[in-house]
Amino acid sequence: MKVKIAAVLAAAAALTFTAAGSAAAQPLGSANQRESAQPPQVSGQRLASALLPVSAFGNDLHFENALNSGPKLTTTKAKDHVSSMSCANFEDYFNISKFGDTAAAWVDYSNPDWRSQYPNTVALGVELVRQFATDAAAATFYGQTRAKYAACQSFTETIFNVTGTVNRSPVANTKVNGDQAFVVAQPLTLAGYFQTPLYYNWLFVLAGTNVYYFADVAGTNDEPSTALMTKLIHRVQALY
Repeated sequence: MKVKIAAVLAAAAALTFTAAGSAAAQPLGSANQRESAQPPQVSGQRLASALLPVSAFGNDLHFENALNSGPKLTTTKAKDHVSSMSCANFEDYFNISKFGDTAAAWVDYSNPDWRSQYPNTVALGVELVRQFATDAAAATFYGQTRAKYAACQSFTETIFNVTGTVNRSPVANTKVNGDQAFVVAQPLTLAGYFQTPLYYNWLFVLAGTNVYYFADVAGTNDEPSTALMTKLIHRVQALY
């Protein structure tokens, strides 16, 4: 299931999502949790209950869509692989339970007045959490994700018949709530649209079995809020 973040650039775009259970989905407490030493796991529905409300990100922002992996744990067998995905495909789409994550949930929001407020605005944002079966599996995905952003320094894609160019975007390590994290601010130029670019702003955090991220499309390269990310991590950790 995929959602294109650049859809905010098309005013008429309307997206509908359905959460379909994987044929390989396993009930909570089954094979993924037989070993007593395994970290605890919760469902995508439970993860969704801990996501921050859209109002936390700003008064001008409105809920758009939400998706989670459902009431059961999903297979740890990856269907998509970060290393083999193109820069455009990996960075422009969010995949639920496709990377071996056993549960995931996300919500996205938008600002209907972003054009009039440009560039001092967030046009679209996403918060997402992925749960993996082990700390090692989460760390592997986090490392692959960081490597992909480091490698994707410049690329182009077609967005609603407009050529978009992502320019050099260094990856910066940081800490959030004492956990490993990195941030990326990617300038995005759309041919014929703006004299100054938009930015894809990303914040990724590795905390135990979970990988968290915030992303937004904005007129400035402001880092997503680490305070809000800390609050999200605490809310999710309280589920276990």
